[in-house]
Amino acid sequence: MSDKLKSVVSGFMDNRNYNWEQVRENTKDLKLILELNIQREVSDDEMNSLIDEMENEDLTSKENVISLSSNYDNGLKVDNYKYSAWTLYEKLLESRGWSKQSIDNIRSSAEDILCKLRRDNKDAGKGLVVGEIQSGKTANMAALIAQAADNGFNYFIILSGVIDALRKQTGQRMRQDLASNGESNLHWKVVDNPSLKNKDLLVETLDFREKSHDRFITVCLKNYKRLENLYNWLSANKSQQKKMKVLLIDDEADQASINTKDIDSDERTQINQRILDIVNDRDFGAMNYIAYTATPFANVLNEAGEGTLYPKDFIELLTPSENYIGAMQIFGTSVPENSPGLPIINEIPERDARSLKNISKQHFDLAPGSLQDAINWFLLAVAAMRSYGYQKPISMMIHTSFKVADHAQMAKIVEGYLLDLKENYESRLADLAEFYAKIQEELPLRRFLAVMDNYTRKDEVKDYPAWNDVERELREMFALPNDDFLTSIKSDEKGIFHYGNGIHMCIDNSKSKNSDDHATRLIYPDKVDQTKKAPAFIVIGGNTLSRGLTIEGLVSTYFLRSTNQADTLMQMARWFGYRQGYELFPRVWLDENAQKRYLFLSQMNESMRETMSAYATNGLTPMQYLPTIQECPEYQLVRITSSNKMQGAVAKNFNFTGVSPQTTVFDNNKEVLEENLQTTADFLSGLPKYQLTRKNYLLWKDVSTEKVVEYLEAYKTVERDRQITSVPNVIKWLNQRLENFDYVQSDHSGNWDKWNVVLINNNSAKKHWYVAGAKVGKVSRSRKKLSVDTDGVIDIGVLRSPEDQLSDITDKELTSEERDRAKSPAQMRKIRGDHNLGNTPQLLIYCIDKDSTTTRKDRKDLNAEADIIGLSIMIPGYVDRKQNRVDSIQIDISRFIDPDEIGGEVNEEEFEDEN
Repeated sequence: MSDKLKSVVSGFMDNRNYNWEQVRENTKDLKLILELNIQREVSDDEMNSLIDEMENEDLTSKENVISLSSNYDNGLKVDNYKYSAWTLYEKLLESRGWSKQSIDNIRSSAEDILCKLRRDNKDAGKGLVVGEIQSGKTANMAALIAQAADNGFNYFIILSGVIDALRKQTGQRMRQDLASNGESNLHWKVVDNPSLKNKDLLVETLDFREKSHDRFITVCLKNYKRLENLYNWLSANKSQQKKMKVLLIDDEADQASINTKDIDSDERTQINQRILDIVNDRDFGAMNYIAYTATPFANVLNEAGEGTLYPKDFIELLTPSENYIGAMQIFGTSVPENSPGLPIINEIPERDARSLKNISKQHFDLAPGSLQDAINWFLLAVAAMRSYGYQKPISMMIHTSFKVADHAQMAKIVEGYLLDLKENYESRLADLAEFYAKIQEELPLRRFLAVMDNYTRKDEVKDYPAWNDVERELREMFALPNDDFLTSIKSDEKGIFHYGNGIHMCIDNSKSKNSDDHATRLIYPDKVDQTKKAPAFIVIGGNTLSRGLTIEGLVSTYFLRSTNQADTLMQMARWFGYRQGYELFPRVWLDENAQKRYLFLSQMNESMRETMSAYATNGLTPMQYLPTIQECPEYQLVRITSSNKMQGAVAKNFNFTGVSPQTTVFDNNKEVLEENLQTTADFLSGLPKYQLTRKNYLLWKDVSTEKVVEYLEAYKTVERDRQITSVPNVIKWLNQRLENFDYVQSDHSGNWDKWNVVLINNNSAKKHWYVAGAKVGKVSRSRKKLSVDTDGVIDIGVLRSPEDQLSDITDKELTSEERDRAKSPAQMRKIRGDHNLGNTPQLLIYCIDKDSTTTRKDRKDLNAEADIIGLSIMIPGYVDRKQNRVDSIQIDISRFIDPDEIGGEVNEEEFEDEN
């Protein structure tokens, strides 16, 4: 449909504050307005089709908005005027290649936050926005600022990190994006470093009148003196202050903003106190504090209450674009055989990791084999991408230590290897060609497209170039003089940086950040030079290679850090993000522990999002439903955050209501496996007659909780099962609830005495299990290569597919649209509710063929001693706060507020002093 027609309909709705039902009731008025605007007749069919299409688009974008909040709505609407800040920003996103769905998601999520902003000075609005690492949080910030500016908010403060150069860059970029080359009906002005000492910048000179078109942006460093200066300047003139409608955005809000002093004392960290001084001042016309981060653990676990920054009003989860490549896309979340993820992870052997430990003290100067592979792949990727005309920066990141001395020694090791390779490249070309072919086999184009099935630019994904084209570029690179082949970033007397066709070696750490020596720092060119090849960079560093820094064109990552802190680890994962133009080329080298940690972190992150998503529609605020964060069963493997950032947290046993545990780890013991087979056969044979469902699954309805618990108690689980929601914990939880008959029969939880039991049948199986008078096809599952203990334990990663959880629906046939929606846990539960199964617990049983095989290189044949029984349990209902039964934590809200009133680690102190 025409964008102009849609714009007219949107304006019609906004001007009258109509919903879609009201639009349909007033189609005569709409038709007249449409015809007046486009100067032609509009048929009823055309108008109804237009309304249907727009309503479906609106529904889709709103479904992607996950918000834990009350039903508070301030009545603000998105301004669709052609010169409004939002409309112009929307056009900017379109010009940068953002898909329509991505822009719709940004609009909807920003609008959802907009509607929650406080418009008066009675109370400060406090919210938290959670995005994925490098997934587009900045775009959401800009969208929110644009929409708020269109609605009268006139002062915008962005707290941006701890590096002044990045602060200035953020301010100018934000102004340029919002000003849209002067087309905007608003006048955007950057107020840089305001202070009462600066007599040339007086708050009295700014126009905050209600009809003013001026909008002001201050990007402030997270430094207590800068924040103090800002507050004193803002509050110097009370008349002006009362006219300020402020939106304060705290970027990377878990860095430096958290109060790490004893929360039971009156003392606070200085940065946290200065932020609170601004936020809690009721003399502003309106004040809203919105925290943005991808790692919100400290924000929801440390402290709560009026005198804190706890997000009392809402928590919003951003939905990444279809083109985002993050933990879920790399590790996979469905049955590996059906939806495996992108195999881009390579292992750093333990011997290589040991050789690189404390290299500055060992004076180790040889690159171990895995580091050579990572460098070789970087060179091959540079040559391949240059061969098809890619011209933006291409990078390799080496992050093995936080020590500055180690970075310098690593640079020597890399330089030595590169120069040796250059000198002997003729004899190494055959090996490079073989390595290039091997890497391609791991992730062919068809595999990428299969995993990224919603990718919006499938036709534009570049396949690997032929070896002849790559070799030509390699030879050209190796033919450069040594000083050009391996160089630093040069600048002339005017301070202009120059880039060559060789490899630019950069060291980016705290030493280089505080130095004017551009020869070692990472500085990308401002724009593409069409006359040169894509500039190539190898950047070596530590903690500075995490928050706020985007490594452009990152194709090779060598990561070897021993930190076990969840928030620090997630922020270090710079290989997450968007990779348009070089989708097939990114590769990551990690040691085994890092792989385990990131696997757990991805599961922890997904669990948090799924749980919050399930409760997002219930109108609960973060003061009523407290976000629960899973603890890793192996505490030494992963810690959530530093202890002084989670002081208000209390240990909670996981609340199984609303979760779906599954068995994925099994003892490879013939006696145990055969006992589970017999136990399961006895259980199923003792049930009434089954019925066949679609796919010939066997379904038993109305099975009592007692029978299910009796079976689960007899089922043997592996003692080393690292799943938080393990079967023994489920049994304990169910038994406690069986003791409380009122709870079992309560309206809140549904009838817990009626389970659906499903035996999964593989119709294409060649091997069968004869049980309960039926012939059932065995399912096939392979084992992960990185199992907990490959000798005695089998780890399959994931057991079930999402659609299996709809296998007990028998009232009518599932639609294709419902099957697609089932991939989302929240949608799957909604579908069950639509079919009157929302309060019915479910037990899925799988018989896994012991001889299951795989062709995938990142997995292994099952090789089990006997067939394996796998279980998936789904618990419906609402959370009962009185009973908890797994390892997890949440903030103890009663420590801060009367319950009756409730309807890699950064050193905080190093940011306390002004440089």
